[in-house]
Amino acid sequence: MIKNIKYAKYYMDVELDGKIVKIDDGFTSITGYTWEDVVENNMTILSLIPEQSRAEYMAVLYKAQSDGEAYLNHEILCKNGTIIAVNCFGEVYKDENTGHNYTKILIVDVTEQEKAVNELSEKEEQLAKQMEKIKFLTENAQEIFVDYDIQRDYFEISRFINGEYEIFYSKDNYFNAPEITIHDDDFLKVCEAFLVVKDKKQKQIVDFRSKLFLGTYNWYRMVYTKYINPKTGKSHIIGRVRDINDEKLESLLLKKDVDTDQLTGIYNRTATEKRINDILSAEEKRNNHTMLLIDIDHFKYVNDTLGYSEGDMILEKIGTLLSNMYRQDFDVLGRVDGDVFVAFVRNTSDVFYIESQCKEMCERLQRECSPSDDSLKITVSIGIALSDSKCDTFKKLYKKADKALQRQINKGRNGYSF
Repeated sequence: MIKNIKYAKYYMDVELDGKIVKIDDGFTSITGYTWEDVVENNMTILSLIPEQSRAEYMAVLYKAQSDGEAYLNHEILCKNGTIIAVNCFGEVYKDENTGHNYTKILIVDVTEQEKAVNELSEKEEQLAKQMEKIKFLTENAQEIFVDYDIQRDYFEISRFINGEYEIFYSKDNYFNAPEITIHDDDFLKVCEAFLVVKDKKQKQIVDFRSKLFLGTYNWYRMVYTKYINPKTGKSHIIGRVRDINDEKLESLLLKKDVDTDQLTGIYNRTATEKRINDILSAEEKRNNHTMLLIDIDHFKYVNDTLGYSEGDMILEKIGTLLSNMYRQDFDVLGRVDGDVFVAFVRNTSDVFYIESQCKEMCERLQRECSPSDDSLKITVSIGIALSDSKCDTFKKLYKKADKALQRQINKGRNGYSF
């Protein structure tokens, strides 16, 4: 910890080549020079400045004379031969009695602070080297352990290998000032699980992504619980970390297969409903989303006339077109029935924008998704529902959109209605 910050004031006569004309007790405390030393040696400002810093100092001094003040970080030669670092602020003023220009200079000894910064830089360099070691060590690690000291707010990761215990990562205040080692989407989940263990003493299992171990985000599973050391009485959260990247990626792929309509590549009915419900339940304001319920006009006739393979090809083209029109991983696109699609457009409730989107969709579907032999033109009817405080679930919003769709069908299809 940095203590006893020292500061001093002294004065110099600008018109006498920077002769020091007054000092305070702080000046003696910092530099070791007394007033007798100053007078005896006829000291000027250059007496204090190391030779390698004089040019820079004089440039700032000239600037102070023109601007009235200046600030500089520089070194000072002390009486005992040591060199210290100071922050220096100089202000020029004219003595009313003598008419001389003087400079009042305030210096603050920052030697200890600079030393602390240098030590921190060295520690950061050492940490970077340790992280490289971690990357190498954990590639084949079998047992990784976490120990979080609740009282000290101290986080430590270690492992046993070849019968030896070694710490390869540690940090104070990790959960209050974390490094970017846990993925943003998972950090809150990890913290909440830690709090459950800390307060309720319940064992937790959490999957998360971290780049601490290998330098890139990989999936890990941590199982941890609360432990009280019988000797010290201190509370710890201890756990075991396991690399689950391969199985997690496989699981996510399987989940994607379960959620995806295999023909069109967008969500199926179940996944569409769940995703939209998750969005609506997570937001206090639900009046800025729009659901488009899109029904292919006379699609049974298309299948009966051209065959199911041609019908499937049209459905596939519609799925691709919708994916190109809307924002991936933000808006929700789904095929909710044989020839019925949903486009849930988030953070968009502007009527003119929605109308332009529907008009563009009708034109593009007819132009890009019709059969190749031009024997039929594919058209769609669209029901538009703007979300509000009453439409707080998929089913309620879907029902509202379906009523709008029926209005458009009764009007003659091939268009959109609210």
